[in-house]
Amino acid sequence: MLLTVVLTTLVQGSGTAVPTDQTQLPGAGSTVPQAQKRTKRIVTIGKRQQAKETDSVQEEVLQQETLRPEEKTCVVAESAAVEDDYFSDAIFIGNSRTEGFMLYSGLKGSQSLTTVGLTVSEAFNKKTVTVNGKKMTMMDALATKQFAKAYIMLGMNELGWVYPEQYQEQYGRIIDRIREINPDALIYIQSILPVSKAKDEEGTYISNERIRMYNDLLLELAEEKDAAYVNVAEAVSDGEGNLPPEASFDGEHLVPEYCKIWLAYLKTHTIEGLEK
Repeated sequence: MLLTVVLTTLVQGSGTAVPTDQTQLPGAGSTVPQAQKRTKRIVTIGKRQQAKETDSVQEEVLQQETLRPEEKTCVVAESAAVEDDYFSDAIFIGNSRTEGFMLYSGLKGSQSLTTVGLTVSEAFNKKTVTVNGKKMTMMDALATKQFAKAYIMLGMNELGWVYPEQYQEQYGRIIDRIREINPDALIYIQSILPVSKAKDEEGTYISNERIRMYNDLLLELAEEKDAAYVNVAEAVSDGEGNLPPEASFDGEHLVPEYCKIWLAYLKTHTIEGLEK
């Protein structure tokens, strides 16, 4: 039987300035929304899941159906496949990996905001996007867009940060900003993709162990912010959790065939698809 619970979450923010990027490990290269009530429908991992805004919540439901910590999750389970037009009102936010996805996955008609080397803090404080001839930050550019879904993948360029919790905090600010721009937007947090075994063994800050740690932080954030977590990393990993050698030309960025695998995974892991 489908286990569903209605939760009311108060999303709060502060007006503190967004810091610049932090000191990295060796080898590393606005306003927050007003407090608002948000209601989500969340089901356990591996079961059907739906997330949407509602007008009210029954207190007795909260009392009668309380998820245990191990049951409470925002991970999107495998679902019926959607068509490409599901993404027609979506915007993809990310770095060079997302840029490659938009170029080679075959997905048409979707918007994107991507910058090579982008970090979660630079999304606020570095003017990397040009809109109507004006240079602006990615978050300011986002405010000029119309969208109903937001897919985010950021984290590779932050793996060398000394304090990973700052990555989680700044990522959370992006989610808050998206909800300020469009309170009804469905937000998908995509897990960070792994790197190849050869890349992992280079001994730099870019390692699959570090990526797994950051993905754990993203899962925590998805729970905190009532966002959907899409574990796309599992679609492009080998049996040991590495990116297969044939999946990338440099051990990090995907070749076209694997960009298509990425898209296929997204099409079979959606909130709407779970209702079919």
